[in-house]
Amino acid sequence: MAMESANQAGVLRDVFGHSSFRLSQEAVIKRLLVDGENALVLYPTGGGKSLTYQVPALCLEVSLLLYRRFHLDQVDALCDRGIKAANLDSTLTADRSSLVKQEVLSGRLKILYVAPERLNNEGFIEMMRRVKISLLAVDESHCISQWGASFRPEYLKIARFAEEMDVERVLCLTATATQTVADDICTSFFIDKEAGVFRTPVFRPNLAFKVEVADSLDKKLDRLIPFLKSRTGPAIVYVTLQKHAEAVANHLRPHNLEPMVYHAGLPHEQRAKVQMEFMNSAKGIVCATIAFGMGIDKDVQVVHLYMPKTLEGYSQEVGRAGRDGLPSTCLMFLSALDIPILEGFCRGDTCSKNDLQLWMQEVALKQPAQDGTLDFNHYQQSKTYDMRVCATSFHANVLGLCYAQLELDYGYIRAITPFYSVYELSACSSEGWTKVWADKSTAANTVRKYWSPRGTSYTIDVVVAAEHSGVDRADLARVINGWELGGLVKSKASQVRARYLICNPLPKTTEETEKVTGMMYQRMVAREDEAIEKLHQVIKFATSEDCLAQSLADYFGDHDAVPGGLCGICTYCLTAEAITFDPQATTAPDISKIQAILNACPERDDPRLLARMAFGITSPRLTAGKWSTSHPQFGCMDDVDFNALLTAFERECKKAGNVRTEAATVASVASKKRPLTQSSSSQRNYSHGGGGGSKRGRYK
Repeated sequence: MAMESANQAGVLRDVFGHSSFRLSQEAVIKRLLVDGENALVLYPTGGGKSLTYQVPALCLEVSLLLYRRFHLDQVDALCDRGIKAANLDSTLTADRSSLVKQEVLSGRLKILYVAPERLNNEGFIEMMRRVKISLLAVDESHCISQWGASFRPEYLKIARFAEEMDVERVLCLTATATQTVADDICTSFFIDKEAGVFRTPVFRPNLAFKVEVADSLDKKLDRLIPFLKSRTGPAIVYVTLQKHAEAVANHLRPHNLEPMVYHAGLPHEQRAKVQMEFMNSAKGIVCATIAFGMGIDKDVQVVHLYMPKTLEGYSQEVGRAGRDGLPSTCLMFLSALDIPILEGFCRGDTCSKNDLQLWMQEVALKQPAQDGTLDFNHYQQSKTYDMRVCATSFHANVLGLCYAQLELDYGYIRAITPFYSVYELSACSSEGWTKVWADKSTAANTVRKYWSPRGTSYTIDVVVAAEHSGVDRADLARVINGWELGGLVKSKASQVRARYLICNPLPKTTEETEKVTGMMYQRMVAREDEAIEKLHQVIKFATSEDCLAQSLADYFGDHDAVPGGLCGICTYCLTAEAITFDPQATTAPDISKIQAILNACPERDDPRLLARMAFGITSPRLTAGKWSTSHPQFGCMDDVDFNALLTAFERECKKAGNVRTEAATVASVASKKRPLTQSSSSQRNYSHGGGGGSKRGRYK
């Protein structure tokens, strides 16, 4: 009946303007609507993934889309078609956020876009408990796999969320998944690996993959400028760093080219303007980092002025070309000078082993809360132990990966819903305040007792209030969320604390923590090596004695995708010769620049800190010490092999006695020399809280 609704109601034709489905879209939608089963869609970028969740969403009740990268035009396009869709994120005003939530609760909203991080919000979880989630669509679902190039710890919570919320059906979407990653997704979301997987080969016959070698930026530009002048439509010029985007655009402007610039460092409004202007242009040019490119459906040419760091990323980025079916060229430049930069970013996330040891001790020494859980302020730990907490296109959430290791590799803990410690409350109306004051529950009385006036609003730290009152923090948060969902107040939460269930006793002694730390550090280094291997797979692809389209298809397991194994339009097919390229261009560290870094940064306990400063990779500790992006020496040796820098600074730190000049961290070095103790409550094998014990074969 639901499938008939999709067709008879004319959703595809009347709403989206299509006369028929493409590829296996109809089969995907049938599995969701008729069979009521979960599915994994593996379509290349531009292959039509969007319709596989948009059409079912209009035939069901509330549908939730979890996305990793989002552009507002996706919601705008749906709204323009008369579809009740909205996003819920930090860019919304309090009034708009409140309106979206009311639309969700009323059931009027059909599609809600949120980031996976929204699952960390107690208020959001409480809201979703009150609605029936008919469909959960997980965009870029490859991020859930530890074996993928883009593993994100926050994606671990999505499968649990689906089960705990009794989601009726789940649709996983990705354009870049090897067979191993696809299997991982299916296992996590209880998807039948045969009947539930819909794969379309990555080969698109209208894309011509071209590779050229250039030993300097000037030579790249000498080739790029005529390429852009002869283009038939818009073009995206992908670069590695934000500063590259600005520099390349400045090089192009004197040649009667008018490029726009797009990268994550620009204000949201400016990025939205560039996106809109590019979409509306006939021959626009954007110099951008890989943050740009979602939702493009045009005859676009794609240039990788700097080599991509993974074949997964390359496949996704070239997939933005020629999405209207017309011929498009995808040009990649290889340059030996670019290799140290890319390898440096592969190696720049690993923290010092000493900081990892101190972090491990803080986790092990933490006294559990009344419910047996541990909670931590990740942003504070990030600063204390110099571990990145925000993932970017180049960098991982290092602290999140450490917690994920304790969970996935050792079984000590399990991430559950975090909480916010501070709430700022403002009334929706005078009637709202009246009802808040009329609430005589113990939790409500406690909130009013401990809140502090701030202008026309009130602020409360529920952790402090719970400690002083004896009322459970969760009860205080629950009454605040209830007021908001009831339309009585608007709340703004801050100071998030990650929360973990203790599954098995944490290490109790110094020896035990050192052993775990050593294994975790080895895994960090192994991840570096994996990233380097991914980079060299790109070089191997670009220089292989084979059709480039076939080589890319082979990487993703689509061995028979290219008819006859030759696309006929790539560099290899046109020349019958492999590209000759020598990636070796190691530059020795400049002694005077080494000394300049040492003069600027007095720390001698962490060679990686100094190497990151020299190379130009920021970190929480570099930022706190003002040795980051604003410092004149930051990035002064970004053309030097990162390991060579590390070796040089290890030598200097050893000569100086490995001394740290900053104030002692929360977990002092002295604590490493005494036994670690645990309360008896933390030594039990907890199985409550946060759900997740179920091993059901599907979500029903």
